[in-house]
Amino acid sequence: MIETKGFGDFPVSQDELTGLADRAALEEHLDSLFGSYADSDFDDRLQFAILCIDLDGFKQFNEKYGRAEGDLVLKLVADRLQTCMRKNDVVYRIDGDEFAVVLLQVTANEVASVADRIIGSVSQPYDLTNADSAAITVTIGAALAPRDGDTPESLLWCGDAALYIAKKAGKGIYRRYSERRSS
Repeated sequence: MIETKGFGDFPVSQDELTGLADRAALEEHLDSLFGSYADSDFDDRLQFAILCIDLDGFKQFNEKYGRAEGDLVLKLVADRLQTCMRKNDVVYRIDGDEFAVVLLQVTANEVASVADRIIGSVSQPYDLTNADSAAITVTIGAALAPRDGDTPESLLWCGDAALYIAKKAGKGIYRRYSERRSS
Protein backbone atom coordinates (compact mmCIF):
# COMPACT_ATOMS: atom_id res chain seq x y z
CA MET A 1 0.00 0.00 0.00
CA ILE A 2 1.32 3.42 -0.96
CA GLU A 3 0.96 6.29 1.50
CA THR A 4 0.78 9.89 0.31
CA LYS A 5 -0.17 13.26 1.73
CA GLY A 6 -3.93 13.29 2.02
CA PHE A 7 -6.94 15.34 2.94
CA GLY A 8 -6.01 17.66 5.73
CA ASP A 9 -3.16 16.21 7.77
CA PHE A 10 -3.71 12.46 7.46
CA PRO A 11 -2.07 10.17 4.89
CA VAL A 12 -4.13 8.58 2.16
CA SER A 13 -3.75 4.94 1.22
CA GLN A 14 -3.74 4.25 -2.49
CA ASP A 15 -4.74 1.49 -4.85
CA GLU A 16 -1.54 -0.02 -6.23
CA LEU A 17 -2.82 -0.56 -9.78
CA THR A 18 -4.33 2.87 -10.51
CA GLY A 19 -2.64 5.12 -7.97
CA LEU A 20 -6.06 6.40 -6.89
CA ALA A 21 -7.02 6.71 -3.25
CA ASP A 22 -8.63 3.47 -2.01
CA ARG A 23 -11.72 2.47 0.03
CA ALA A 24 -10.03 3.15 3.38
CA ALA A 25 -9.17 6.68 2.19
CA LEU A 26 -12.77 7.19 1.03
CA GLU A 27 -14.15 6.19 4.42
CA GLU A 28 -11.67 8.45 6.20
CA HIS A 29 -12.50 11.36 3.87
CA LEU A 30 -16.26 10.95 4.44
CA ASP A 31 -15.73 10.77 8.22
CA SER A 32 -13.76 14.00 8.00
CA LEU A 33 -16.40 15.73 5.86
CA PHE A 34 -19.29 14.78 8.11
CA GLY A 35 -17.24 15.73 11.16
CA SER A 36 -16.57 19.19 9.77
CA TYR A 37 -20.28 19.76 9.17
CA ALA A 38 -21.44 18.34 12.51
CA ASP A 39 -21.58 21.71 14.20
CA SER A 40 -22.95 23.71 11.28
CA ASP A 41 -26.00 23.70 9.09
CA PHE A 42 -25.74 22.33 5.58
CA ASP A 43 -26.97 24.53 2.79
CA ASP A 44 -26.88 24.11 -1.00
CA ARG A 45 -23.38 25.57 -1.20
CA LEU A 46 -22.04 23.14 1.41
CA GLN A 47 -23.53 19.93 0.05
CA PHE A 48 -21.23 17.20 -1.09
CA ALA A 49 -22.01 14.09 -3.06
CA ILE A 50 -20.81 10.55 -3.58
CA LEU A 51 -20.84 9.01 -7.04
CA CYS A 52 -20.75 5.20 -6.99
CA ILE A 53 -19.39 4.04 -10.35
CA ASP A 54 -19.36 0.56 -11.84
CA LEU A 55 -17.94 -0.58 -15.17
CA ASP A 56 -20.59 -2.47 -17.13
CA GLY A 57 -19.65 -5.97 -18.26
CA PHE A 58 -16.10 -5.82 -16.96
CA LYS A 59 -16.02 -9.55 -16.14
CA GLN A 60 -16.85 -10.34 -19.78
CA PHE A 61 -14.26 -7.77 -20.90
CA ASN A 62 -11.60 -9.61 -18.88
CA GLU A 63 -12.71 -12.95 -20.30
CA LYS A 64 -12.55 -11.66 -23.88
CA TYR A 65 -9.32 -9.61 -23.73
CA GLY A 66 -7.49 -11.03 -20.69
CA ARG A 67 -6.52 -9.66 -17.30
CA ALA A 68 -3.57 -7.64 -18.57
CA GLU A 69 -5.87 -5.70 -20.92
CA GLY A 70 -8.41 -5.40 -18.09
CA ASP A 71 -5.77 -3.89 -15.82
CA LEU A 72 -4.78 -1.49 -18.60
CA VAL A 73 -8.40 -0.37 -19.00
CA LEU A 74 -8.75 0.13 -15.23
CA LYS A 75 -5.73 2.45 -15.33
CA LEU A 76 -7.13 4.31 -18.34
CA VAL A 77 -10.56 4.62 -16.70
CA ALA A 78 -8.85 6.05 -13.60
CA ASP A 79 -7.10 8.63 -15.80
CA ARG A 80 -10.34 9.56 -17.57
CA LEU A 81 -12.22 9.88 -14.29
CA GLN A 82 -9.60 12.30 -12.98
CA THR A 83 -9.86 14.47 -16.10
CA CYS A 84 -13.62 14.82 -15.49
CA MET A 85 -13.16 16.21 -11.99
CA ARG A 86 -13.10 19.72 -10.68
CA LYS A 87 -10.12 20.92 -8.63
CA ASN A 88 -11.27 19.70 -5.17
CA ASP A 89 -13.10 16.51 -6.19
CA VAL A 90 -11.49 13.15 -5.37
CA VAL A 91 -11.61 9.85 -7.27
CA TYR A 92 -11.26 6.48 -5.50
CA ARG A 93 -10.92 2.91 -6.67
CA ILE A 94 -12.84 1.02 -4.06
CA ASP A 95 -12.78 -2.54 -5.43
CA GLY A 96 -12.25 -4.40 -8.69
CA ASP A 97 -14.12 -2.39 -11.32
CA GLU A 98 -15.84 -0.12 -8.77
CA PHE A 99 -14.90 3.51 -8.34
CA ALA A 100 -16.26 6.36 -6.26
CA VAL A 101 -16.01 10.12 -6.49
CA VAL A 102 -16.56 12.69 -3.76
CA LEU A 103 -17.78 15.99 -5.17
CA LEU A 104 -17.41 18.94 -2.80
CA GLN A 105 -19.62 22.02 -2.58
CA VAL A 106 -21.97 20.80 -5.25
CA THR A 107 -25.59 21.18 -6.31
CA ALA A 108 -27.78 18.41 -7.71
CA ASN A 109 -27.46 19.92 -11.19
CA GLU A 110 -23.66 19.94 -10.95
CA VAL A 111 -23.72 16.28 -9.85
CA ALA A 112 -25.73 15.39 -12.97
CA SER A 113 -23.32 17.36 -15.15
CA VAL A 114 -20.26 15.59 -13.75
CA ALA A 115 -21.97 12.19 -14.08
CA ASP A 116 -22.82 12.90 -17.72
CA ARG A 117 -19.23 14.00 -18.37
CA ILE A 118 -17.93 10.77 -16.79
CA ILE A 119 -20.28 8.58 -18.83
CA GLY A 120 -19.24 10.31 -22.05
CA SER A 121 -15.52 10.14 -21.31
CA VAL A 122 -15.30 6.59 -19.96
CA SER A 123 -17.47 5.22 -22.80
CA GLN A 124 -15.02 6.29 -25.50
CA PRO A 125 -13.02 3.40 -27.05
CA TYR A 126 -9.72 2.34 -25.48
CA ASP A 127 -6.60 1.45 -27.45
CA LEU A 128 -5.47 -1.98 -26.28
CA THR A 129 -2.08 -3.60 -26.58
CA ASN A 130 -3.35 -6.94 -27.96
CA ALA A 131 -6.37 -5.71 -29.93
CA ASP A 132 -7.30 -2.66 -31.95
CA SER A 133 -9.67 -1.00 -29.50
CA ALA A 134 -12.57 -1.77 -27.19
CA ALA A 135 -15.29 0.18 -25.47
CA ILE A 136 -16.84 -0.23 -22.05
CA THR A 137 -19.71 1.66 -20.47
CA VAL A 138 -20.13 2.91 -16.95
CA THR A 139 -23.19 3.20 -14.72
CA ILE A 140 -23.38 5.73 -11.88
CA GLY A 141 -25.45 6.10 -8.72
CA ALA A 142 -25.26 9.31 -6.69
CA ALA A 143 -26.29 10.52 -3.27
CA LEU A 144 -26.06 14.03 -1.81
CA ALA A 145 -25.24 14.85 1.80
CA PRO A 146 -27.12 15.55 3.93
CA ARG A 147 -30.30 15.18 1.85
CA ASP A 148 -29.82 11.49 1.07
CA GLY A 149 -27.54 10.47 3.92
CA ASP A 150 -26.33 12.23 7.03
CA THR A 151 -23.59 9.79 8.01
CA PRO A 152 -20.81 8.22 5.93
CA GLU A 153 -22.52 4.83 6.10
CA SER A 154 -25.96 6.11 5.08
CA LEU A 155 -24.54 8.21 2.25
CA LEU A 156 -22.61 5.24 0.83
CA TRP A 157 -25.68 3.02 1.20
CA CYS A 158 -27.79 5.54 -0.72
CA GLY A 159 -25.15 5.87 -3.45
CA ASP A 160 -25.01 2.09 -3.81
CA ALA A 161 -28.82 1.88 -3.86
CA ALA A 162 -28.92 4.50 -6.63
CA LEU A 163 -26.30 2.51 -8.56
CA TYR A 164 -28.40 -0.64 -8.23
CA ILE A 165 -31.49 1.22 -9.53
CA ALA A 166 -29.46 2.61 -12.44
CA LYS A 167 -28.12 -0.87 -13.31
CA LYS A 168 -31.67 -2.25 -13.35
CA ALA A 169 -32.73 0.56 -15.72
CA GLY A 170 -29.91 -0.07 -18.21
CA LYS A 171 -26.23 0.45 -18.84
CA GLY A 172 -24.32 3.66 -19.30
CA ILE A 173 -26.74 5.76 -17.24
CA TYR A 174 -26.86 7.82 -14.05
CA ARG A 175 -29.44 7.89 -11.25
CA ARG A 176 -29.56 9.97 -8.08
CA TYR A 177 -30.92 8.46 -4.88
CA SER A 178 -33.41 11.31 -4.35
CA GLU A 179 -34.89 10.59 -7.77
CA ARG A 180 -35.55 7.00 -6.63
CA ARG A 181 -37.45 8.16 -3.56
CA SER A 182 -39.63 10.60 -5.49
CA SER A 183 -40.72 8.11 -8.19
